[in-house]
Amino acid sequence: MTVASARAPAREVLRVNVIVWRAKARLSQEQLADRAGISRPTLSRVERAAGDVGLDVIERIASALGVAVAELLVPPSEARVDDRELARRAAAAEDEFVDADALLEAIDEAAGPIERYSRAGRPSLAR
Repeated sequence: MTVASARAPAREVLRVNVIVWRAKARLSQEQLADRAGISRPTLSRVERAAGDVGLDVIERIASALGVAVAELLVPPSEARVDDRELARRAAAAEDEFVDADALLEAIDEAAGPIERYSRAGRPSLAR
């Protein structure tokens, strides 16, 4: 069993779509969290499919990204791309696509180290 298959399918779809839309908007986790009015650790949990998330959080993320909630919950198409679709994509506006570098940065950030916000694991402060 892979990590992706161990996650709930809806969480996995949400995870992937938030990462892709965030990359398309060229926003960091911190920037998107600020726009959505949620904490960065909450957004990180969404992007790691690490727990339940309320509909209000999904609505805030969608609004901050300028997309409908449904866009974040629709699984990506696995249909083959034909020549007509390739031609359409070649003629499409640049903002219709995700920059590969931005996508890789978003994926790396989503999988990156998790900041701790509790006292557990923190070194003692020098006084």
